[in-house]
Amino acid sequence: MIDRRRLVFLFSAAFALAFDQLTKVWARHALLPIYPRVKTVIPGIWEFRYSENPGAAFGLLRNVPGAHYFFVPIALGIAVGAFLYVKRAQLRHPTRVPMELGLIVGGALGNAIDRVFLGRVTDFVVWRWHQHEWDTFNIADAALVVGIIGLLLDTGSPKTKTKATARAAAG
Repeated sequence: MIDRRRLVFLFSAAFALAFDQLTKVWARHALLPIYPRVKTVIPGIWEFRYSENPGAAFGLLRNVPGAHYFFVPIALGIAVGAFLYVKRAQLRHPTRVPMELGLIVGGALGNAIDRVFLGRVTDFVVWRWHQHEWDTFNIADAALVVGIIGLLLDTGSPKTKTKATARAAAG
């Protein structure tokens, strides 16, 4: 029987991975044929625009031949390490931390799949505010960011004991 922590982890990873891959298939079929035009969701704030990223986040290593394969073993290592951590660690937040790690793993594997099968990552979400436009991203990137931020918030300093808790534990 699989315990709740691993179930939450596996469900979160599978959900992030599946949602990422489905939206990328949609982007390649709906947005690539109309490129460079965009589909506006909220004028001036949110649009869908097809983009391909042959490098890492923000196009790092874009012009390095074969660099996209560098990230595949890293994604696999993150997946294995996260699964083992969820399985063995005493977690302060036994539901949220596995979910956050699952989002990170699902996002990492989603982009790794693109790199292996397409040689580049499909991006399509564009957010802007006034004159500022953020880099184009995808659901895998969003899952990674949400997972990392949540993990940072949930794995901060250990809980401190209150005086009442300390007295009860002592005697």
